[in-house]
Amino acid sequence: MPSISPFRGVLLHLYENYYNLLQYRFSITESGNPAVCYNVKNFTGETMDKSFLTHIRHYRWLRILITTLLVLGSTLLFIQLFSQTSFKYNSLSFQLRPRLGVKGGTVIAVPPIGQLFFKSHQTPWQLIVTLDEVDFSSLAQKINSLPPKQQWLTLIQHKVKHTVLTFFVSVGIYGLLGGLFMLLVLRIHPASKMFRYGLLCSITLILLLITTTILTYQPRAIEHPQYQGVLSAAPWAMNLVTMGLDNIEVIGANLKKISQSLPTLFKQAEDIKNISELPTDLRILHVSDIHNNPAAFDFIEELISNFKIQFIIDTGDLTDYGTELEAKIIDRIPGLTVPYVFIPGNHESPLIIKRLAHTKNVILVIKKMLQIHGLTIIGAPDPAAFKYSSDVVATDQYLAAAQILIDRVRNMGKTPDIIAVHNRIMAKDLIGSVPLILHGHDHSYRLTVEKGTVIDDAGTTGAAGIRGIDDKGAAYSASISYWKKGPQGTMKLHAIDSIKINGGEGSLTIDRHTF
Repeated sequence: MPSISPFRGVLLHLYENYYNLLQYRFSITESGNPAVCYNVKNFTGETMDKSFLTHIRHYRWLRILITTLLVLGSTLLFIQLFSQTSFKYNSLSFQLRPRLGVKGGTVIAVPPIGQLFFKSHQTPWQLIVTLDEVDFSSLAQKINSLPPKQQWLTLIQHKVKHTVLTFFVSVGIYGLLGGLFMLLVLRIHPASKMFRYGLLCSITLILLLITTTILTYQPRAIEHPQYQGVLSAAPWAMNLVTMGLDNIEVIGANLKKISQSLPTLFKQAEDIKNISELPTDLRILHVSDIHNNPAAFDFIEELISNFKIQFIIDTGDLTDYGTELEAKIIDRIPGLTVPYVFIPGNHESPLIIKRLAHTKNVILVIKKMLQIHGLTIIGAPDPAAFKYSSDVVATDQYLAAAQILIDRVRNMGKTPDIIAVHNRIMAKDLIGSVPLILHGHDHSYRLTVEKGTVIDDAGTTGAAGIRGIDDKGAAYSASISYWKKGPQGTMKLHAIDSIKINGGEGSLTIDRHTF
């Protein structure tokens, strides 16, 4: 018989004699040595050629590996399909189920409003908590007898612990059933070592999932929620989680009003206190790199309306080339009804700057220090903004402009609350000296904290304008900073929401960062 490559032989017969490979059950009829056996039959009764037996003798690890992978896969599949538990708290019914994936965490889904994501653990599965049903008929009665906050928290913590324990038991049972199912499908005898090894692998995987979830659990993850859903519901959803427990009485009053007035809910919505008004004293919208995209102002108007924005900071590149034709987009600014603080970027021009200086609501920040709503803001224009070219200037010109900004800050006599520039290079030497630096230019949203300074890159609120028209497209992005008054009446940065809308996918994502 012609020789055959070991791997080719194994793979060829693996397909033709699948079950026999896994079980290693051969009928020896001659010398008892598989290497010289001529009459070995597979489970269909067909004779197997001896080359397969010769090679399988040297590749027993392949049988073990394939069996192990199939058992583990079946364990995960059963956990995904069947491990779930339902629970009820007062008039609310929930379902808890797993979703396997690389991104671990907890998702609270409230159809059809949206969902909140918390990076609560590192294990590669998500725990999905879905609000299935609200019994509005009994909601009003139970809200009337809402217990004190501390008692309410104790009750819900006990309920959550019991539910999670029940869920983990469910994971163990169904995961083990999944492993057993695959072992039986492969016809592995319960008395064999392979059967015991398979069960051990299944149990180990289940214990790893549960224990690593417990060990990597982050209770403070609730302070950094990520929202996906309807834009108009975003303020309510974000603040319900981060501030709701401190204002349970207000929330209860709102729920009572809702439950008693379902037929006229939408008419009475304005009478219900907005949760977004609770946590802070000041809300600032940061936008950048609109690049002559009118849709950006529709986005901004929605954010102003839904998040109760008090003023806007734009860190430049309102236009592409700074031409007279593009200047028409400036006409959208007076309709925003809130102050519009503007720091010119490299895509501006003397014409655009002059037009902005004479536009209602616009506060042009070039050399002066700005005091607004109790905040001190220092801004510096991009050196390229004063010429009719969108090209960035040489590095030495940026460094010279940065030094002027540093000198202004040092000569103030006090630390400004916000430094606003278009290009990060202008403010990099002030990192560690101020609470917040705002910039744009990079067309990709990013928020970092370095040496105690929060650095907020708004990305591109205009989805990069014409540059964003490609296969993937750029996301519309912006951020909202929340400020609180301290004991001395000074403002302190409390949180930032990063907001991104992917126009191609139609998805909204909001990440909350607290400080």
